[in-house]
Amino acid sequence: MENKKILILSFVTALAVANVSGPQYIYPTYGTSLTNKFHWNGIENSMVSTATFVGVSFSGPLCAWLVENLGIKNTLRVASLSALTGLFLLAQTYAGYLSSHYVLCSIYLACTGAAGAASYICALDSQAHNFKSHRGMSMGLTSASLGISGLVFSQINDRYFKSKADDSSTFHFLLFVGVVVSIIVFLGSFVLGPIHSEEAVDLSVDLVHRKDDLISQNLNHHSYTQSISSFSTSSTQFEEDEEDRPLLSKNAIVVSADNLTHMKKQMNIQEETAISGIAFFSDPVGFALALSLLVILGLGYVYLANIGQLLVSLSPSDLSIGEAQHLRNFHVSVFSIANCGSRAVFGTLSDVLRRAGVHRLWFFWAAAVGLVISMSVLITFVSTADDLILCTIMTAIVYGIAFGVAPATISEFGQKAFARNWGLLLCAPAIGSQLFNVLFGTYYELESKKQGAVSGACYGPACYEMTFFIGILAAFGSLFILSLAIYKKGLYKFTSSV
Repeated sequence: MENKKILILSFVTALAVANVSGPQYIYPTYGTSLTNKFHWNGIENSMVSTATFVGVSFSGPLCAWLVENLGIKNTLRVASLSALTGLFLLAQTYAGYLSSHYVLCSIYLACTGAAGAASYICALDSQAHNFKSHRGMSMGLTSASLGISGLVFSQINDRYFKSKADDSSTFHFLLFVGVVVSIIVFLGSFVLGPIHSEEAVDLSVDLVHRKDDLISQNLNHHSYTQSISSFSTSSTQFEEDEEDRPLLSKNAIVVSADNLTHMKKQMNIQEETAISGIAFFSDPVGFALALSLLVILGLGYVYLANIGQLLVSLSPSDLSIGEAQHLRNFHVSVFSIANCGSRAVFGTLSDVLRRAGVHRLWFFWAAAVGLVISMSVLITFVSTADDLILCTIMTAIVYGIAFGVAPATISEFGQKAFARNWGLLLCAPAIGSQLFNVLFGTYYELESKKQGAVSGACYGPACYEMTFFIGILAAFGSLFILSLAIYKKGLYKFTSSV
């Protein structure tokens, strides 16, 4: 009972830590305010808007190294300090005390992104260790908690940090986020980590029970001596004159480490293999997974990070700052809800269908198809801000599928290599977001100059059409690689594992 309470506390704490580990989802709530305050052009803004996501993704290998060498608890403490530092410096920049150069602001945001990646990988690693039989569900819900962070903070921003004439609300909001994130992550360092529960010693206990069963069967065939020697040659002791004493009682058996290994082999218990590095990316599934995350998450985050500019381009030119803030927070909230639901539902569904023989790679295939549909609707039918809500929902669902199913898929390459593989794969969406965001900023800036806008704003679908058209082509490429991997590995043959 005590162990169950500890597991519940660990599970809830992991969800709380994950919920404050999404600076990339919180950024859209104040990103437009930074752009308006510092008057960045399209290219500069595109660099800043993806800085948190780049920090999250490119810090993956470093975060994995920290977890493996410092442990979950110390890594969380480092993340807590890094998050507070990055947001505090950004707040001071907004107040005018530090230089507002876009490179410096990108560095501050990248620090918060790296902190978010570190705390999130700790939450995932803790869940993977403590809930091995329900990885899809536990990781899916943890991923969903991360996805809903945008909803939580956007609503707080909309209710308690409304834009004012003195423009101080964003400064206070940045400080608020920094303090809240730092405290929750720091408290998580005292709870998260592998729990040495009964599950950890079940193996040896189970081996003894199964050993007893085998010996009972052998006794029925009058071959108990052979059975005893098969488990141990010198460490199993018994007295011949005590016929009535259980042959393998606790007092009579001492199982050595060598014999335990021998027993594992005899019981057909195999150690979990771990595939990482070049071997991971050489595998068709690993390569297809990396490319899918590059396209789906990269393009999905560019959509979210630039949601403010998309809404401005589709709204009247006389839209007030307050109205723009409310509209932006509404879309961020909708994206978060759909993203969260998608992660939870599809993460759990991947467990169910996996037992029915459906490989998780099929979820990425479906997500790529959904991305093609979403982007096609965006560049074909959307002409007003009201029309954009459907694309926000569809893109969030696709984004949630990829992020919700990815951790469980990666864990199938070996739990020991999970942190390392997750860290390496996070580089893929970082590359994708940078590529697509540079495209977005370039075409947005070109169209803005064509329109002769003094403020740097751009109006109409032409501001973003080319970027997302290229995204559609990339999604088709991802579909092809996914289909090829499914064919090569024979994953189109559904074989139930039940």
